[in-house]
Amino acid sequence: MSVDKTSGITHALQGKIAGHQNIAKSEDIYKAVSSSSKDVHQLKVGDKVEISNEARELQKKLSDLKAEVKNMPDTREEKLKSVKARIESGFYDRDAVIKEVARSIKDSGQL
Repeated sequence: MSVDKTSGITHALQGKIAGHQNIAKSEDIYKAVSSSSKDVHQLKVGDKVEISNEARELQKKLSDLKAEVKNMPDTREEKLKSVKARIESGFYDRDAVIKEVARSIKDSGQL
């Protein structure tokens, strides 16, 4: 079958292609294919897809990783404890820290 032949495409088939309409029935597919090419003799109905073992293993690993990430805490507890301790001790109330935060905000371009 030659790919560059377009003379066999009927107006109805062009409308289906241009209109993105789905050809749902295998008979419709056979009619569309057989009317567009004289070289097609038989349409194989009932094609199937087989998933390789490697693809199945990758899917299993992906599922396991997603479950692991889902079970991870949203925060790092040790980091939070450290920051809370600094807040309670007044570490962030110093002028040097306040000026540094203000400078960072100004330089960020967010304001």
